[in-house]
Amino acid sequence: MLKELSLSDCYGYAGLTPDAANISLRLEPFQAIAKELDTDKILDLVRFYFGLTVTADTKWFSTPIIEADPAFSMVTNEREVAIIAMALLAREINVEENSKAALAILVAHACGLRDPVVWPQFVENVSAAARDMAIDDRRAGKPKQITARKLSEELGGSDEDLVTAMNPAELSALCKQLNVDSQEMDKFLASQVTAALKPIRDEIANLREEKDMLWWLIGGQSYLFHQPYASMKEGQAALLIGMELAELCRTPLGPHASEFLIKKALSERRTDKSAKVKIDGLPKLFDTSQLERVASTIKVDDVRDLCCLANAISRANDLGLPTAWKKKYGEDGGLPDKTIFDAEEIALQSFRETLLLKTLSA
Repeated sequence: MLKELSLSDCYGYAGLTPDAANISLRLEPFQAIAKELDTDKILDLVRFYFGLTVTADTKWFSTPIIEADPAFSMVTNEREVAIIAMALLAREINVEENSKAALAILVAHACGLRDPVVWPQFVENVSAAARDMAIDDRRAGKPKQITARKLSEELGGSDEDLVTAMNPAELSALCKQLNVDSQEMDKFLASQVTAALKPIRDEIANLREEKDMLWWLIGGQSYLFHQPYASMKEGQAALLIGMELAELCRTPLGPHASEFLIKKALSERRTDKSAKVKIDGLPKLFDTSQLERVASTIKVDDVRDLCCLANAISRANDLGLPTAWKKKYGEDGGLPDKTIFDAEEIALQSFRETLLLKTLSA
């Protein structure tokens, strides 16, 4: 897991001393913000950390800090905002074991093509933590023993006679009580069986997922285009490999071996030198009908600035090739459209973006 980082640690790694940063005025607001985090706020923290524009209301972040320190400003303290965001994200990953937070950071980092505002080493730590979390997500839980519920003290556990005489009213009340107790017993047993079966269901789901990935890798063919990856342009194949492997995953971060699977699928039956593709060149690898089919699988509206590849495909499909989409893409705040990815980076970034979009829409 991610090494535990306190707020003071994060200030230190960013090169600020506790005295200079007024950390004592940040501790209480930090705890207050941490308690109220949800998915949308976590995505905004990622934006703060990478210096991206946050268009949504940020009072949930600024108000607790300003209440403790009226001199604080979001405008003039961009670096400190990034530090606090990093500390909150570290806590979310380490304490809450939130794989969604780790995934969003890796997506925003874009294989190293987008730099954070402070302490880049944090992303490497998150990447290592994500690998550990991917393993933990698939670790089989210990089987639970089914236990019987104790006898009700009012019924089977009572030493006294339940009906003192042939009293119809008492007998009727007893029958009703027995009915209620038997229902409670059934519910208790069902919950016990469900808990005992969960590790087995999880293991079966893992095996099914591994089987599907194995056949996908052996087949070497896009299920979207019904065409071998090896017959496609490398950049086109890379995008589809990442997307289609992510669709087979049942956990937010995918399997630990995902990078190996991506490289294996991309290199199969290819002898040519790996290609490099600019973001604005990616949609051009598809004809109009192909672009429409790929874009139909993408729902990127809320994270266009984070998911640069998915956004390029979406904008190009909506606004048209070859260049009509670029202006709107630039306004979305993502990576510049001239940013260059190699084929493996395209596949890995596509894989992570698709995982994030799947997780957000779940």
